[in-house]
Amino acid sequence: MRAHILVIMSILGPILISGSELSFAAPKTDAEAVEISEAEQQFKEGREALFQGKFNEAIKLLQKAVKEDKTKTSYRLYLARAYYYAEKEKEAQDLLAGIIETTPDHVEAGQLLGEIYAKQKKWTEVVSVLEPLLKYRHDYPTYHLLAEARYNLNDYKQARKHFEEAVKLNPKSGSDYYQLGNIYLASNAFALAAEAYQSALQLGVETPILHYKLGSAYFNLRNYFGKISAVTVKGGGPGTISGDWYLVEPVPGQKDVFHAAAKESAIYQVAKAVAAGIDDTPDIQFLMANIYLNAGRYEQANEMFTKLEKTMPKEDKALFYYYYAQSAFGVHQYDEYLRLLGKAIKLDEATYKSALVDAYLKVADRHNQAGQLDKYIDFLAKAVQESPETASLHLKLGHAYEEAQQYAKAIAQWQMTLNLEPEHPKRMELLNLIEKYRKQLAESAKRKTS
Repeated sequence: MRAHILVIMSILGPILISGSELSFAAPKTDAEAVEISEAEQQFKEGREALFQGKFNEAIKLLQKAVKEDKTKTSYRLYLARAYYYAEKEKEAQDLLAGIIETTPDHVEAGQLLGEIYAKQKKWTEVVSVLEPLLKYRHDYPTYHLLAEARYNLNDYKQARKHFEEAVKLNPKSGSDYYQLGNIYLASNAFALAAEAYQSALQLGVETPILHYKLGSAYFNLRNYFGKISAVTVKGGGPGTISGDWYLVEPVPGQKDVFHAAAKESAIYQVAKAVAAGIDDTPDIQFLMANIYLNAGRYEQANEMFTKLEKTMPKEDKALFYYYYAQSAFGVHQYDEYLRLLGKAIKLDEATYKSALVDAYLKVADRHNQAGQLDKYIDFLAKAVQESPETASLHLKLGHAYEEAQQYAKAIAQWQMTLNLEPEHPKRMELLNLIEKYRKQLAESAKRKTS
């Protein structure tokens, strides 16, 4: 009996059970079958026209398909795509918003709407559309668009997370590595920035500004020249790029041989940026000079700073003179060092005034090393005048006067040391020295009067 019922069901269609009676659903009419097939055919033809680049034709066909069957999300999605490619973004936007409203987990619709908002630079809207989709699917387009949106909203913390996820999902995206490098550089994560920029370069994102930023990252990592090698370059010249090398200086006595810095260095990348076409501005030249300065190549740095003096912008002059002064100190021009530092202080006293005491001490120590005791004392005294309540300076000056056999002055400096720090670690030693030289001075005065 059951077999007979199944045979009947297969012939007549599904059985509808109503109470205790069995009833049979009427089969679809030929007209209804034609309507469904027409909608599907219009969709098929519209989709084909879309991929052939016939956007206006695709819109007409897909509009008919949507009108015939408003329940098919795929019809509306492809119509939205056709509108988008035909640059009718408003129509596409409205359709996609409707899809997401009824189907919140529709990732493809959300991604296309996010792309439209990104094109319009509506970054807040990009975030509001795409972030809810992360719980449905983790894929590259969503993370990429979210990262760009967060970056443009200055939310670098979230942008960093999204870019880091994006490059995991698509490790061949040089542009994402570049943006990630920018975020790392802005947050002073210089090692990560250098790594991200290197990845971008390897993936073909090579621009002058990228080389400049990579150079900045290396500079902050104190990788100024890197490991210097001797390379042979016919017709080369110092200060130029040759392949993967920056030619620093000729090797004495060897024709066409140069000391050279590798591309994994600040000097190479900044020079590469200039060679690749970045504007050779005073800012770029200032960075170049600072690379030489921090690498201890004081003569070249001093020459660079000297050439730059007249071209530096007013707002950068104070910082410029501070570093220019350091280069003068490096080439043993101590008066010039103090003069240039004085210019920096005059332009920005709040920032650079505190450097003056250290400057006097540095110059004093150099004179001491040269055996010039009188100049050593002069500059120590200047340091004391600049910072009269620093006990260590009085102590140092007192010992200098002792070495010069100016014992009365030495005693005065040691007493001031103890006045400033009654519990000084060398208290007893200083008290003994004061007593010792007071006795000597008293005996000397007694001999003179007798």
